[in-house]
Amino acid sequence: MKWTIGIAALLASQFAAADYYSSVDDDTCWDARNSSGGPCMVVHNTKWSQYSKDNFIITYRNTCSHRIYARFCNERKNGSEDCGASGIGAGNTKSWSTHNANGRYSYNSIGVVKGSKDWVCSGKVSNWHD
Repeated sequence: MKWTIGIAALLASQFAAADYYSSVDDDTCWDARNSSGGPCMVVHNTKWSQYSKDNFIITYRNTCSHRIYARFCNERKNGSEDCGASGIGAGNTKSWSTHNANGRYSYNSIGVVKGSKDWVCSGKVSNWHD
């Protein structure tokens, strides 16, 4: 029984590592998914600024062990979007704030090993540049 659990744990760890490595393409892009298939980029916190009225702040976290490139947008009261993009290292966070916001937001991410390939990899994601 102990041997079987050890083999299962070893195989599980190999498959978890294989998920990332098998998804990296020639441009160093990868799917930004964890070993369970969930997204690496998650909303860590949302809040309204206590210092500036109508200033909405959202913080994203990269929950994976490898770098991702993220695009994020906060919607303004007039319906326009305030968007930005940034690389987020493994386990790190990135905050984005917008004045005259209405509290709605959207985001997307892709894994990118080399920061110099951010725009190449983001071009492979549908609706990234809309």
